[in-house]
Amino acid sequence: MKIVKRNKLSYKGKIGTDDKTRDSKSLAVMLREYGDEGHVPFHMPGHKRVAYNHLSGVAGLDITEIEGFDNLNNAKGVLRDAQKKTAMFFGANESRFLTCGTTAGMLAAVRTLSHSGDEVLIARNCHRCVYNAVEICGLHPYYVTPSYFEEYGFYGSVMPADVDKALKEHPNISLVVITSPTYEGIISDIRAIAVICRANGAKLIVDEAHGSHLGLSKKFAQSARTLGADIVINSFHKTLPSLTQTAVLHVCSNRVDIERLDKNLSIFQTSSPSYVLMASLEGCVRYLQGDGAQVIDQWADLIDKFRRSMSRLKHIKLFDGENEGGRVYAYDKSKLVFLTVDSALSGLELSRALKNKFKLELEMASANYALAMTGAGDSLNSYLALSEAVYTIDGSVRERNGLVKINVSAVGKKAYEPCQIDLLKTEFVDLEKSLGRVIAENVWAYPPGSPLICKGEVIDAEFVRYALCLYEYGVNVESEHKHFPDNVLVVDKSEGANGEEE
Repeated sequence: MKIVKRNKLSYKGKIGTDDKTRDSKSLAVMLREYGDEGHVPFHMPGHKRVAYNHLSGVAGLDITEIEGFDNLNNAKGVLRDAQKKTAMFFGANESRFLTCGTTAGMLAAVRTLSHSGDEVLIARNCHRCVYNAVEICGLHPYYVTPSYFEEYGFYGSVMPADVDKALKEHPNISLVVITSPTYEGIISDIRAIAVICRANGAKLIVDEAHGSHLGLSKKFAQSARTLGADIVINSFHKTLPSLTQTAVLHVCSNRVDIERLDKNLSIFQTSSPSYVLMASLEGCVRYLQGDGAQVIDQWADLIDKFRRSMSRLKHIKLFDGENEGGRVYAYDKSKLVFLTVDSALSGLELSRALKNKFKLELEMASANYALAMTGAGDSLNSYLALSEAVYTIDGSVRERNGLVKINVSAVGKKAYEPCQIDLLKTEFVDLEKSLGRVIAENVWAYPPGSPLICKGEVIDAEFVRYALCLYEYGVNVESEHKHFPDNVLVVDKSEGANGEEE
């Protein structure tokens, strides 16, 4: 039988008649021009580019995978070109657009660099999507716990020596997953960790969702993209001028099977990615290639000025990552962490005061701190408003009488692997009666989404104390089945003992 090869995808009409023309136009412009040409859409989406009031003008840019606009899950044209330019700009071997956030990229990355039954090392402060990936991929996790600030209630850096120790104790670990920077801006020594991983035959994924801007200016810290990680994932929307839900996965070594990665991305991402979101990603890269360097430098300068302006605070302090007893390797200064340990306010009370009295909405807050996340779009007026508000509050609060320490609970004793839980009989029990039982659901503090306890671990008094302490301070503590703190899901006693469970 004769095999007839199809012609390559062509770009007809005004939209990208050749590579040079296509290269000169952003995806957003191509979408707008296509809408202006008057094509009648007998295809999805159902709004048919009609200007419905509730769609606020977005419908005109929203299309599906029609001719000339490529297919993200099999990119051969405009999207392929956009991803190649992204990789070149960020110094990666390959880059892939993510319209389902870093979450989809993390799921695909973990499945690409592991196989069912593999042993993996996870930083205990990783986002919950990493734990979901471990469960659905049937992996056997071990954990490395970062340094910790009990006086503030958040994690510090992952120490390379701890990674090395874990890999030596468990030589079959094939994959390591680290979060750097953290929600609070703590950066780990990725270069040293990468060297340790390679020496022990393990691959390294870095969740750099909160650090898309790293490495784009000498005024910010370096990115894991250039420090030896195999895969690095950036959430553009967190700090760069891109729409919510947009992220990019970067392949940074030759140890990644690209075909396997693309297959897994097609599994975990939607088959109908938003062209509005993809135009946002492509446009963001174009912006960075143009005026971006200057804008990122200006942003860094504004942060420096703001930080200097906070030096006269009496009770509220701004965390700077310095002089922290070796608990911080490096710090992302774009995260403004206001410490309330010396004031009569909790972090949540500070956050609410800023919102209710000054209309300043922070990213998150906990018992002893509140986080203002800056981004490339912040203006001088924004910083001035925040500075004035914080000083006003600082001048009206009393000193705190005694420090409330938030002691993180130790990693629980593992009785079952997370991937085994769905096969077991379970029941809900009151939290106060759950001691000694094996929990069958993850419990998170969200944000940032790090687990307080993982399914398959034995519930102890330390976890109950820690979780209730956060909850009573107003932190959003969630369980997978949404019943916390009334009850939690545990393994039924009829399942008998397994491993170290009694």
